[in-house]
Amino acid sequence: MATYKTLSAGLNWTSGLPPSGTTVAVAGGLEAEGSVVLPHFINSTLDNGGAVILLSFRHTFNHYVHIMRKMGVNLSQHKLQFVNGLVQTDLSSLPAATRPHYTLGEWPEFYAWLASQPPSVLVVDGLCTLLDLGHTCASVIGFVNACQRIVEDKRDGHCGLVVNMLLDEFSEPLARALIRRAHYAFNFEGLASGASIDVSGQLTVAPGHLLCQVPAAARDFKPALLHYRVSDTTVQFFAPGQPSIVL
Repeated sequence: MATYKTLSAGLNWTSGLPPSGTTVAVAGGLEAEGSVVLPHFINSTLDNGGAVILLSFRHTFNHYVHIMRKMGVNLSQHKLQFVNGLVQTDLSSLPAATRPHYTLGEWPEFYAWLASQPPSVLVVDGLCTLLDLGHTCASVIGFVNACQRIVEDKRDGHCGLVVNMLLDEFSEPLARALIRRAHYAFNFEGLASGASIDVSGQLTVAPGHLLCQVPAAARDFKPALLHYRVSDTTVQFFAPGQPSIVL
């Protein structure tokens, strides 16, 4: 996806993806949502011939189908499975093409299903919703740890974990715990001066705790600060002070 090539170049990810077996923690607020970067991970994985499992606690499958279609990607033509985390929502009336491939119920059953899938990048959207449903921070991190072990255990194809969550005063402890279990931390923020027509916000990418435990990888990785602009069909990342039309 051309609009993300500055992001990939800034992180030295030639394929658009981090190394296989890594975890990316994504956080953002109401004024700058981290979900804008999820199409990058989805499309880059599919472009490289990989498989994606998208677990959402926020939206139905149709929401993502619509967003990716506007960006020129037809998800029905790729290896993507959607897991419905909206366990209290009846989706049986949806068209077959937008129904979930799996509905999250008891976590052990989901772990067994996940373990039966081919090597995939697991993208989780809206993790902090579990806190709103009454789960403790410890139990949510336990869920992430279990998914992480299952996904990263598959070494015969590209695999990884991308977790997006809303960052606020209630979810901050979860975000800190997640960064300690991640290789890369993406933090989306609004500009101190406020959003403008040309700049929607800024992204800081820093090494997570797991990357810091690998001296060579941590030494080669350079933290990045990028501005970005969201339009109806694209997300453009660019260096601060550079016009957004320059990619």
